[in-house]
Amino acid sequence: MAPSPPHQDTRSRLIESAILHFAAKGYDGTGIREIAKGAQANSALVAYHFCGKEGLYLEALRTVFTRKVSPLTGLNPIPAAGTPGSRQAALEGLEAYLRAFLTKLMSCDSSDPLDEAAMVLMAREMQSPRKVSAPLLLEHIQPYATYLMACLPALRPDLDEEALFLMGNSIQGQMLHFRNSLGIIRLLRGNPAFPEDLEKLIQHFIDFSLRGLGVPEAFPQPRN
Repeated sequence: MAPSPPHQDTRSRLIESAILHFAAKGYDGTGIREIAKGAQANSALVAYHFCGKEGLYLEALRTVFTRKVSPLTGLNPIPAAGTPGSRQAALEGLEAYLRAFLTKLMSCDSSDPLDEAAMVLMAREMQSPRKVSAPLLLEHIQPYATYLMACLPALRPDLDEEALFLMGNSIQGQMLHFRNSLGIIRLLRGNPAFPEDLEKLIQHFIDFSLRGLGVPEAFPQPRN
């Protein structure tokens, strides 16, 4: 494969430097010059490639959201609630979604500054979306919410839209909290490598979510 043209290499370095700096200091606390310095590039190239700081910020966010394969890839579509097979499809779909999402979250390498910075920047933006980045944020986050909310009505047809929305947020929130609080969780456990068994953790979140939903399949029937 031929080496990347110099302008593409510079553009990539500026994006990576922007992710690191925006994650560390936020948008307002980060200057174009320090980003350019981190990329070993002329600060004028920020305007050339991205039309300024705001454009670079949006491109950094876009890179954060697209640098790894979406966990939604390969998941089966969920039929409408009430149609034949929809309950079983929703049950399997929810489990597959939780497995894929948590696997992606835990694949972040905390020893890689760029990987960790991408997680920090994503979390900050989701907590306090900037007006300019809101459309981009919705573009990449909405599909997750849509898939999750497609599963829930078939499992809890008795709940209204607001209750289902809150259920979905609770399910999503437990995984995000675990990943974003992994440092203190490891301190509490006294184990810097926790969790060593990712499959056990995944199964915990699956069981916890299904039980929280009150799905009968999550409660084994006692033997006679």
